[in-house]
Amino acid sequence: MKQIILTVSLLILSGCGTYVPMEELRAQALRTGDWTAVERRERTIADRNARTGLGCPAGTMAMCETGIDGDECHCVDRSTASRMYTGRW
Repeated sequence: MKQIILTVSLLILSGCGTYVPMEELRAQALRTGDWTAVERRERTIADRNARTGLGCPAGTMAMCETGIDGDECHCVDRSTASRMYTGRW
C-alpha cells in the first residue's frame, strides 16, 4: 500500500514541474535562436483566449477554425459537435 501511495505521489509531483514560464522560453529562444516553443505557447494562449472570450451559453461550446484571416470561433451545440467528431450524423 505504501508503494502505491508513493508511486502515485511521484507521478503527481512530476506532472507539476513540467510547466516552463514564458520568460524562460523567451530567454532560451534568445540564446538558441529557435523561437518555435515561444510561438507555440503564444498560439495556445491566443486560442484559449479566443474560446473563453466567446462566452458560449450553456449546452454549447466554442469551435474554432483556423483560416487565412486567423481563427474564427462560433458557439456550437455540444451534441452536434460530438456527432461531427465521431462521424455519426
